[in-house]
This record gives sequence, C-alpha cells and structure tokens, in this order.
Amino acid sequence: MVLLVAALLVTTAAYGVLTGGRPQVESVDNDWGTVTTDRTEIETQLTVANPLLPRAGDAVADVSYTVSMNDIEVATGETTNVSLGGDERTVTVTTWFDNGEIPTWWAGHVNRNETTTVRIDPDVVVDYAGIRLPAEEWTRTRTVHTDLLEPLETNESQRLQVANQTVLVVTETNARWGNATVTRTPIDASATVTNPTPLPVPITELRYTVRLNGIVVGQGSAGQQTVLQPDSTRTLEATAAINNSKLDEWWVTHLRNDERSTLTVQFNATLAYGDVERTVPLEFLSYQRPFETDLLGAEPERMNESAGDQTERAREQLSRQRRSQRTEDATAGHSSHGRRVRVQN
Repeated sequence: MVLLVAALLVTTAAYGVLTGGRPQVESVDNDWGTVTTDRTEIETQLTVANPLLPRAGDAVADVSYTVSMNDIEVATGETTNVSLGGDERTVTVTTWFDNGEIPTWWAGHVNRNETTTVRIDPDVVVDYAGIRLPAEEWTRTRTVHTDLLEPLETNESQRLQVANQTVLVVTETNARWGNATVTRTPIDASATVTNPTPLPVPITELRYTVRLNGIVVGQGSAGQQTVLQPDSTRTLEATAAINNSKLDEWWVTHLRNDERSTLTVQFNATLAYGDVERTVPLEFLSYQRPFETDLLGAEPERMNESAGDQTERAREQLSRQRRSQRTEDATAGHSSHGRRVRVQN
C-alpha cells in the first residue's frame, strides 16, 4: 500500500509538471568574445523561463547551442547541470568559431548573391526531480546582405589621361563575381572604352591588387596584352581574384572594427603611347567599398520570425547602409555598437 501511494504521488507530480507548462527560452543575446588568429569566441546568454519551479522546486538544465551560416555549422557549445531558480534564469554559454571556416563561409556568401543566413539553435532540457523536460523550440535566423561590386555598375563617362592627354574615354563599367571556391574568389570587371586619339594605344600589362582593411588578399596579372586601335570602341576586360586563405587574417580586423570593413580594388595598366611606356592607375575600374555584416545582430531579438519579416528587415537595413555609405568617407572612423571584442595575438 505504501509503495502504491508513493507511485501515485510521483505520477501525480509528473503529470503536474508535464501539464503545467514547459520551460521556455525567452531571449538569446550574442556577443563576440576573444578573437585570435585561429578562432573566435561567441558569448551567448539565454534567458530561460521556468513556470514550474514554484511548484516543482529547484531544477537543473542542460544547454547546447549551435550557430550555422548558410547551413555551415561554424560553432557549437554545451553546458550541463546549470542550477535554475526563480521564474527566470540567465544561462551563459561559450562557443568557439573556427577561423578556418571563413573561406568556406565567404565562398557561400558570394555564390548566394552576397547573402548569408545565420541560424542560431539553442537546445535546453530541464531536469525536474528526475523528469527531463525539453524547453519549447526556439530558433533564430538572421539574413545579412552585402553589395561589394555596386560601385562598378555605372555608365558614368570618365577619361584616362596620360601626360595631360586623354588616351581613353570610358562610357560604362561592369563587374560580377565568378564562381567562388574555398581557395579563390574571382572578380570579372569590364569597361567600354574608346581610343579618341589618332594613334594605337597598346596595353602591355594589366595588374590588380585587392585589399580588405588594408590587408592584401589578392594580387597579380589582370589580363593579356591588347591594342586599342585609333578612333575605335571596344570592351576592356580585367580579372582579379581574392586569395581566400588570407581571409582569416582579415576576419580579425573585421571584428576589431565592429564588423566593418573596406574592400579596395585597384587596377593598373602599362600603356605604350607615343613610344613612351607608362604605368597608370585605371581609376575607372578601381574603387573602395565600405561594408558591414552584423552577423550576430545588434537589433533586439525576434523569436521565430517569418521569412518575409526577415527579408523585409534585411532590405531596410541594406537601404540604410547604402544611404549612409554614399555620404561617409570610405576611410572615416565609425562609432562602436558597444560589442565586447577582445583581440589576442
């Protein structure tokens, strides 16, 4: 009889726990922590609501956590036997991002039209007196978009002068990404140019340099020798490439600058004009482009928001960025969002 009564009490308690409301993840706050050349710390605080604690007493929780970018799992973390008390408890979880994943993420970002979807999946299981109860599912996604080649999409008329003489007139420039891989990200640029002079203009060499926050991430030959005939118009093509193995070094500077960077692309041409060979910058193909990512999100968290809401917020953010970038100097300093980023060598 005693055993039967005890069993009934346990069953009744378990039923009360299961029907009284499951624990819930109320919010997730992410922050960058320590950044080294090899890895990046993500500090996460999860607020867990415990509606059963006033009736079920103290409990402990096991918390695991996954961060993925474009379906690439970049960080995982776990903490167990976290004591819960009161109606709410904030649990801190530390995860580590392997900087070696940056080239893979970058290639996916470029190949998806410069778009990254960050997905955060916390998993909380609460133990009430031996009864393990998972928290209600909580998933957060965030879409980040950049537009790094936009400055080259123009039909603005430009002139290239050598020794105060106009040797090329440019009427249109374009650029597009080639197929990015883990090792290489091609940039295919082109310009519609006219040689207004009575002499041919041989281009004996085309070279490029690509920098991210001043770090050289690509350098080399941009095209073959060509000759621009007198009074003729043609398309001049130039190809640059980012060496993705350099991106982990850039990543540290990106976080140090509060997820802000400047992409600098510079093309130079060696021209043989009037029996004189000169190397000149191709300013009509060279540019600086500031951008920011905000991968972990500086805006307030929104639980399980719809894909439409995410897309609209991403568009609004991109519009704000573009307006701001048109008025800001590419090298101007920016105010901090207040993230705690610790950089170690």
